[in-house]
Amino acid sequence: MKVKFYGTRGSIPVSGPDKVEYGGNTTSIQVISECLPKGWALAVDSGSGFVPFAYDCLKNGIKNIIILYTHYHHDHTMGLTLAPVAFIKSIRLQAYGPEELGIGPSKMMENLFKPPYFPVDFREIKSHIHCKGIDFPNSRVFVIHPKGGLKFFTFDQFEQFETEGKMIPFDRGEKYSLEECLIIKMHKSNHPERTISYRFEEKTSGKVFVFLTDHENQDGKPNRFMQHVSGANLLVMDSQYDRKRYDTMTAGYGHGTPDYCVETALQAKASVLGLTHHDPSSSDTKIAEIVAEAEKALAAVDKSGSGMKIFACKDYQEAEV
Repeated sequence: MKVKFYGTRGSIPVSGPDKVEYGGNTTSIQVISECLPKGWALAVDSGSGFVPFAYDCLKNGIKNIIILYTHYHHDHTMGLTLAPVAFIKSIRLQAYGPEELGIGPSKMMENLFKPPYFPVDFREIKSHIHCKGIDFPNSRVFVIHPKGGLKFFTFDQFEQFETEGKMIPFDRGEKYSLEECLIIKMHKSNHPERTISYRFEEKTSGKVFVFLTDHENQDGKPNRFMQHVSGANLLVMDSQYDRKRYDTMTAGYGHGTPDYCVETALQAKASVLGLTHHDPSSSDTKIAEIVAEAEKALAAVDKSGSGMKIFACKDYQEAEV
């Protein structure tokens, strides 16, 4: 399993001579797994980084794109309007995301593609777009198989299959082994509006990737949350603010700090910690300072010598899980 980062910024896209190394696209990543059917691509969020992702999909002959939305703030959706795959009817888009106050992925797209704010109405393009809202993220599980495609289960159903070692039923009466699947579990993040963190378990390799963007520091760590991040080979977390700025200005904004990310990753026994959702005002130098702050926090508390690695995510970077 690999992760390719197409957008790692928060709030708004940015550019400038001091923002070259880490890039300026807002959140969009691709999860690459041998468990995906041929011709499929899997993305999380469609921030401005979704536009170059979409062009790569065209170059690679992708015919089916799954978009898992963490939430619908503009920096996580804006790229969809300028991505060519939104307008090519031969490419199927499957969009999943939180449902709250009557707003899910379908309603979000209706609002996004609406004159006079955008010249194309959603009704003109929606025939190749399948949307499904998730009203209670902790209770749902996605299962993807290279031949069976994607199937959506309640957590109770999935637990029964897992406990009893049953074959997973897909469409057309097909059943496949759980050990051949990519399992995607969810957890509600600590952020304004319902926001989802995704956990990807690739059964064929045993690798685990957790994407936890737009998650603010929590004084305590609930058991369910720790189960969600536990044992991640790669844990990517929101570290938008340094500790001083968070304490004096941005507490309550819905974003994290490097020391909190390190503390969480250590408790989760993560192998690698990636820091993302960089503040639009953060220069390359500032992001490097946030990484240094995280490394200092790790040195102060990691008495057992975990060997955990830390890096700042950057646009177009590919990371092995």
